[in-house]
Amino acid sequence: MSSLTRMLGVLDLFTADKPAWTAEEIAARLDYTLASVYRYARELCETGLLRGGEGATFVLGARIIELDFQMRNGDPLIRAARGAMRRLAAAAGCDLVLATEYGGHIVTIHHEFGAEGISASYGRGRRMPLFKGAMSQCLLAALPRARLRKIYDEADESDEAARDRPEWEALLERIKTIRRDGHAITCGELDPELVGIAVPLVSAPHRVVASLGFILSRQRFSTTDRAHTVGLLEQCAAQVVALLAVPAG
Repeated sequence: MSSLTRMLGVLDLFTADKPAWTAEEIAARLDYTLASVYRYARELCETGLLRGGEGATFVLGARIIELDFQMRNGDPLIRAARGAMRRLAAAAGCDLVLATEYGGHIVTIHHEFGAEGISASYGRGRRMPLFKGAMSQCLLAALPRARLRKIYDEADESDEAARDRPEWEALLERIKTIRRDGHAITCGELDPELVGIAVPLVSAPHRVVASLGFILSRQRFSTTDRAHTVGLLEQCAAQVVALLAVPAG
């Protein structure tokens, strides 16, 4: 593991449940020497990714907000998706989310809110369970088998995102079904009263593999035309892929 990877691993510790860490806590959690932690923390503070907090703790720094702003406004996928997602969420009245994968993690990178007023546990910026929920399953189904196997094998059982990992053959069967149907639907897997409907969003020339999906209540889902809803998602995904091909002006 490189020094950069080890240093960035420090940032992964900071969560809503534990936003502040002492050097001693970081060293114990990551099995780093205290000297290494202080060196990493100093460099992260100098770049604005961390800052000193109360009681000799470290907290995330303002550079994180700056990078988030730059991603919201500069990421080609978000730029291509924002308008089409906003229009569809308004027309359908349902929340619409866009998720992608990095380093064996799946995270929502954009969220447009519908009129239903639901509250989903996994909003923008929070890692999702790897093997549960329509968004994650649909995204995994869009990956090459070698990449899927690597993510499966390297999933950290101590990570919330990797809990309830299915047997490999069971996962492959689920993937096969999603690829055949072209979409994934899950009921209550992430939130008991919510349903996820997702389709893949893939643009090989732009190295984009993502999933696009509705989040809606069970009550709303019970009266939903599934084929029509999936069709709306597919149309939106096609619009996003087409916009990705348009040079930024």
